[in-house]
Amino acid sequence: MQLTPLKTLALAALMAGIGPVLVRQSPVGPAATAFWRLAIALPFALWTGWFALAMPKRDVALGMISGALLAADLIFWNNAILRTSIMEATVLVMTFPLIVAVGEIWIFGRRLSAKLILGGLVALAGTVVIASGKAPGNHDLLGDAMALAAAGFYAGSLLISAQLCRRNEASGVTFWVILGAAVGTLPFALVEPILLPRTLTDLAYLSFYGFITYGAYALYNSALSKLPTTLVAISGYGQPVIATSLAALLLNEIPSATSFVGALIIVAGLVLATKS
Repeated sequence: MQLTPLKTLALAALMAGIGPVLVRQSPVGPAATAFWRLAIALPFALWTGWFALAMPKRDVALGMISGALLAADLIFWNNAILRTSIMEATVLVMTFPLIVAVGEIWIFGRRLSAKLILGGLVALAGTVVIASGKAPGNHDLLGDAMALAAAGFYAGSLLISAQLCRRNEASGVTFWVILGAAVGTLPFALVEPILLPRTLTDLAYLSFYGFITYGAYALYNSALSKLPTTLVAISGYGQPVIATSLAALLLNEIPSATSFVGALIIVAGLVLATKS
């Protein structure tokens, strides 16, 4: 079945929303988790994007740079999730659509529709409502700062990837971005006390996370080749809703009524943004 660009984007956001819960329960350290999920995703990316080897050298280099920025995002974000609550870490990292929108307007000179901008602002308001409530789990200022730094790195990676996907096959771009991210996370993984999975169960867990990682990035890059970068970024506001729901079901981090209202506002903003 052929997915429309918007359905592809929705599926990507759903798969990405699983990430925070998988990081929290990972059998290895946060940087090692980032490395293994990417390293395991690489064979899938090469299998579907083997023609990445034929991309222009300049685009290959840009893909690796995008991957390096993604690596920095993952390192900061994974540590933020372990330091603060899943809700706070996910909401704070979701400021990246604002950075992407500014980049599209001021760097690339693109005009964004009123509905798209309004939908993004409504979704942002929902994240503010969520953050204003008493989020369950731990609270840590350094963890919050790490989540905000991750937002900046991810926005840069997304802006570069979007340009590459519009002049190359998205699956080829996915391979170089994942490779660059895997190389970028490896040095940090090597200094952690728990680098290798200790049991077959641990390996299966990381393999599942790697497959989810590949699926999310492949779908996001496919959407980037057809949709406005800011719209793809705004879809990320759905991740706090997904991550918080899974955290409530699996980790007993029950959201407050305020968080529930914020989630509804986010959904309304996403609906409005996609109308554009």
